[in-house]
Amino acid sequence: MPAMHAMRSLEEYDISPTTGFLPEEPPLRRLPDPYFAPWEAMMDDFNGLLLAGKLRQSIHKMPLLDYTRLQNVQEHRRGFLILCMLSHSYVWGKHEKTSETLPANLAVPWSGIANHLGLCPVVCHAAVVLWNYRLLDQEGPIDLSNLSALATYSGSLDEAWFYLVTTAMESVGAPCLSAMVNSINHVHEGDYQGLLGDLQTIRESLVGLNDAFQRMYEKCDPYVFYWKIRPYLAGWENMAEAGLPFGLIYEGVDSFWSAETDEYADMSHLSEGERLLRQYRRYAGGSAAQSSLIAALDVFLGVEHYPTGKRPQVQKQDNDRDQSVNDRYTQLPTPNPADELANKQANGRPSPPPFVRTNRNGFLRAMRMYMPRPHREFLEDLELAANLRSCMLQLSQHPKEQLSAEETMVVDVYNECLGLLKSFRDKHVQVVTLYIVNQARKGPNIAHGGFAIEEKKRKAVDTDIPSVKKNKITEEHNVLYPQTALETAPCIRKGSLSAKVSDLFPELGLAKHVDPKTGIVRGTGGTNVLPFLKQSRDETADSRIGSSSNPHQNGKAKKPSPDATVPTAPPMTSRRSWRNWFTAK
Repeated sequence: MPAMHAMRSLEEYDISPTTGFLPEEPPLRRLPDPYFAPWEAMMDDFNGLLLAGKLRQSIHKMPLLDYTRLQNVQEHRRGFLILCMLSHSYVWGKHEKTSETLPANLAVPWSGIANHLGLCPVVCHAAVVLWNYRLLDQEGPIDLSNLSALATYSGSLDEAWFYLVTTAMESVGAPCLSAMVNSINHVHEGDYQGLLGDLQTIRESLVGLNDAFQRMYEKCDPYVFYWKIRPYLAGWENMAEAGLPFGLIYEGVDSFWSAETDEYADMSHLSEGERLLRQYRRYAGGSAAQSSLIAALDVFLGVEHYPTGKRPQVQKQDNDRDQSVNDRYTQLPTPNPADELANKQANGRPSPPPFVRTNRNGFLRAMRMYMPRPHREFLEDLELAANLRSCMLQLSQHPKEQLSAEETMVVDVYNECLGLLKSFRDKHVQVVTLYIVNQARKGPNIAHGGFAIEEKKRKAVDTDIPSVKKNKITEEHNVLYPQTALETAPCIRKGSLSAKVSDLFPELGLAKHVDPKTGIVRGTGGTNVLPFLKQSRDETADSRIGSSSNPHQNGKAKKPSPDATVPTAPPMTSRRSWRNWFTAK
């Protein structure tokens, strides 16, 4: 019997049954067409040019290439990775002021390739994880013993390890995807033996995910990650503190012209300021929330995510710090500030992306736009087809003695999968605390976030700096963003294009500014990272079958009383089969 909502084959979603969301063949190491030699030449000297402070002037000499000459998806992926590396390095520089414009020879092809792949033109999980590795042994496995990174911003082994651990996680999780699709039919047909096999496959993959994630500490130093790597993974949304209050100007890219209509082709009715504002784009940076694998596990297992701070059955603690800043999960900004201006003039708000069934968290919904289009379509179809959670809830309505041995095992393995996914999120909280939160609170060891030096030497250096100057440095730089350690005038620089826009449109304000005294630490995706991650973890734990109907009181799990009665289904003459119950629904 076919599933109620048919899924296409994995291959039609650009998913491999063996490698999952990773490409079937390793990514291209170079573009074969000599036409794109200028791009590859830049990558050959990329780290050296960035270190020498000559990357921007070299990019200015680079020709504007026609991206439509890329022949296939492999070449588009390689081109996208190259332009991610060049563009983010151009914007953030190396001990240079942030650039608020991206030249057309980067912006135009990058936007075009992104549209082709169904992505936003900004660094993302797919670029640095899915399409940024090579196999040391072409016949060997995709694991940490056989992987090397194609490109890094810092040229460090720490950055390569950071990407490759995640690549290994994608590889070990690949078997989950076939099991998910197979389970949909197994549930619908009442084949608990087949469903048990599917869940056992997913359980094994989740064990591997946890094991791979645990290896992050081995070769990625937290200080190096935060001060040397993380700045380049940031996007240009909510980045007023780093000199991009309205986002980044993509020169040569204009949404009016891309619409290709008579109405949009004529921009004569726009003022100079409105035309300038139209060139700004705001995109989040790379984030683990852009992993289609973790999103698919949530959808399949039926983990419900809510807006941060609005999880049901949890009361906010009185001593919680007020986190009600204008963050991505509380009010999603538009990618173009001109649209925000129009909304404010109309006293309206941008409509949030639609959600289906499990995904009510605005940030997680927004992150899907940073996934390749076919992978996003897989998640959308899976949301409609997934029936495992409903099956588990139906089984939970019956006393355990009425369940068959197979049904009991299915529920147990399902809970084990949720427990392993919760453990994965525990590890994520630990990694973020060590690699981001603790580093942000400590601040840089030396000026510009340089590598650590001995404490005695640092004190000696500090004594040579007048106290007035030290206070000025401390006040001006918000160390929650490493980029601001490179800024002489954070927020809006006098005489900049952002200053001009701010003068022309004062109603836009600086809503994205976050005072460092609030203690809010954002991830590269733009979230207030710890509350978001902790709630995601708790929502995973809430999904376990057999827990109390109100498992959380004041944020703490409450164990059911030994005398509590087990909820049962309404009286009926005979127990309905899963197939009949699902059909009735």
